[in-house]
Amino acid sequence: MALARRETGAGHSGSPRHDGEVADHFHTPSAGPSELRAKGRRVTRQRELIWRALTADPERHLSAEDVVAGVRGAAPQVSPSTVYRTLDLLVEEGLVLRTDLGGDRAYYEPAHEHAHHHLVCERCGSVRHVHDDALGDLRTRLRKSTGFTLTANEITLFGLCARCRRE
Repeated sequence: MALARRETGAGHSGSPRHDGEVADHFHTPSAGPSELRAKGRRVTRQRELIWRALTADPERHLSAEDVVAGVRGAAPQVSPSTVYRTLDLLVEEGLVLRTDLGGDRAYYEPAHEHAHHHLVCERCGSVRHVHDDALGDLRTRLRKSTGFTLTANEITLFGLCARCRRE
């Protein structure tokens, strides 16, 4: 089973936290601003600061509020609406992934070279990456048994992590 640790640390706005497991590997984010420029988009100071906030720890999921806080540390004048619009742009351009990890908010992470899914502990909030090989032929089995074809690149599964099960 290919699992990768998520360094998600508890953020000021309730971001998911690191689950304490040892990683099989870590993800390297894309080039970000240079890819924006290659796509004909302007690279502003605000966009660079937002990218730096997202990639300071590329194994973290950040809420938009976390990104705002990270950017405001370097540039207090940057408005939350600028951050929200830029996150939407980065998602649209495929440089950032928006994911639902529960808790009624979206989380953001840099897009990686390969798809992954999420395991979220409903008790402690830890998040782990799980890769397609761990899911096996789940997509095929669902299509065969229900006729339903999954189109999303990611699946988020909720349950209890090993530590919470032991407690």
